Amino acid sequence: MKCIICGKNEAYKSGICRSCLSDKIQLKAENMDLTVCPKCGAVRVNKSWHYDDADRYIVRAAESHIKFDKNDKIARVESYHIGENEVSLDLIINDKNLGEVEKEVSVPLKISKESCPVCNKVTGSYYESVIQLRTYTTEYGKILEDAKDTIVKFMKGLNKNDPNSFISRIDTLREGLDIYLGKKEDAIKIDKLMELDYFCNMKITKSLAGRKDSKDLFRYTHLIRILDLVPGSVIYGGAYLMVKNIRSNTMDVIDTGNGNTLTVSSKEFFRGSYRVISKEPDREKFIVLSSHDGESQLMNSRTFEIMTFRREFSAKEIDLYKYEDKFYPL
Repeated sequence: MKCIICGKNEAYKSGICRSCLSDKIQLKAENMDLTVCPKCGAVRVNKSWHYDDADRYIVRAAESHIKFDKNDKIARVESYHIGENEVSLDLIINDKNLGEVEKEVSVPLKISKESCPVCNKVTGSYYESVIQLRTYTTEYGKILEDAKDTIVKFMKGLNKNDPNSFISRIDTLREGLDIYLGKKEDAIKIDKLMELDYFCNMKITKSLAGRKDSKDLFRYTHLIRILDLVPGSVIYGGAYLMVKNIRSNTMDVIDTGNGNTLTVSSKEFFRGSYRVISKEPDREKFIVLSSHDGESQLMNSRTFEIMTFRREFSAKEIDLYKYEDKFYPL
């Protein structure tokens, strides 16, 4: 059956084709202003900035710029295209008499460029908190670089969901790293992250940064001190202790006086009066000549000296760690 209006197209509803149905719906599109941040691509719609899923807000704003008969309403948007000068919408209009009718409309678009508040903060080196990464020995080391990489990766993940979670800048100092954060709450998250990965402790201080709306504004400094010892390092804490292994919140040490293995927690260590005797281990490689009946014959691979060790070893070569002329297996 042909359309009763145009007589050309096949009838779609009530004897009328799709094109003629669409012509019966009268729409008027008003001009729409849109602000885009040239740095991050965020858009401002109706005085609010949007950083994620910006298209959804643009389309919603475009719908509000369409005027039509009071008996009609937009049922849904089938598809859309956001161009430089217009927003094109394929709509389904719910008409009181005709039901759902397909309709295309273009909303004139004027785009202006303006830096968003977040990018202004980043550009202006804005920060609410500082992560101070330091080592226990106050020496700059690779462990700080590893911690920095962990923090940068973590912050990139946060930034995907919250543009205010950003690193303003990173300063490399002789004694460590200072990482400036745009959001103070992120520093607390980083504290917890570091506790999971490193044997460390934290100290938080705050300083007055100014006033806004009659309220004091504070900036927070999170000092994270990471233990930068390795197996074979020697410390003193009531006895001379050799580090056996280090985990995120505990450390096993060997009492060099009696050979017993002790476990020291990070809280106990940093609250105690431990001091570093030797950071770099004195390590020697030995060849196992024989090992049975609870003893082993070992030969120093550097000096070729042979020694007897009261312990059996299954490996052909082992490393022993030396402190005051005595060797310890770790």
